[in-house]
Amino acid sequence: MRRIALAATIITTLISSETSAAWFARLDSAGKLVVTGVATNPDATSTAIYLTCNGNRLDIEVLTVMNAKPDELTYFEGTKILFGYKVKGRQKELGVDAEPVVSAGGALSIRANLTPEQSAAIADSIGRGYRLDVAVVHPELGDDKGFKAVMSEGFTTATLAMAEGCPGLGI
Repeated sequence: MRRIALAATIITTLISSETSAAWFARLDSAGKLVVTGVATNPDATSTAIYLTCNGNRLDIEVLTVMNAKPDELTYFEGTKILFGYKVKGRQKELGVDAEPVVSAGGALSIRANLTPEQSAAIADSIGRGYRLDVAVVHPELGDDKGFKAVMSEGFTTATLAMAEGCPGLGI
């Protein structure tokens, strides 16, 4: 029943929201909510940021502009993800340790598990319609410098989906 309600919420918000959105919501094959942010790189190319609901916290995956093979992941160990977001109108920054992973098509992604407090702050910022800035930091990621910006378009879709599919966040 909960899955049906979540799917209905996602469909309703997609139909009622603008056609050009920065945030999209879906269920993965395991039934977990995945909120995708279409981000703009500093060079104006597009990339994606994935927030996956995991109980009362979010897991983040940031797609980079690079490709990698599984045996090359050790080159990217020690990568950090930096966030720029707002809480109660004040700009905040957050840095978390992350790990490299190979995504579909051999793309290099950087993944991190946020704490419940970090997750709630990021979800609240998105829910208030603020832009989310994300950067990956590592010497080997020279082609991926600067903040990726996920604008606020479609934030109602993300917020409603997280409220229904991620009740532990307290949205």
